[in-house]
Amino acid sequence: MKIIHLVDMDGAYIPDDRIVENTDADRPIYSPTDIQTKSRNGIIFRNEQKRKNIDKLCTCSQIWDIPYRVYFMSCNLDHVLYNKLNSSDDEKENDAYRFARKCKENTIDFVNYISKSEFSVMEGYKESWGFIKEELHSLERHTNFGLCFQEGKDGRQ
Repeated sequence: MKIIHLVDMDGAYIPDDRIVENTDADRPIYSPTDIQTKSRNGIIFRNEQKRKNIDKLCTCSQIWDIPYRVYFMSCNLDHVLYNKLNSSDDEKENDAYRFARKCKENTIDFVNYISKSEFSVMEGYKESWGFIKEELHSLERHTNFGLCFQEGKDGRQ
């Protein structure tokens, strides 16, 4: 048994000057270079809290004596899996169903996709977390989820 936790990065580690006030933004608008929002201070606060939580989680190896790993999707799952930012709830649901149908019968293709794509960060668990915390990487399209399958296969941590 192992706890596998997936988190969206949501640009949590970008510099505050990349959070841009936009009075027309009803919800945060993500791009690979910034976040536009009505509430700049709200996103700054959210990012501070998210960084504190993620910094703890990515160094945690067990919860209640159960092996634990947290993996990231950056900027979010839709960005990694479908190369889409700012999807509506309906788009997220439709994309998820399509993706699940596609991968249901072919898990090997999914593992290869998540592990061997240009967005896959596979240098090692600790190194991948160092990478995503740098520059604008937490807004860009990256994931270290492929390490989960590598670790399961060869026992590496």
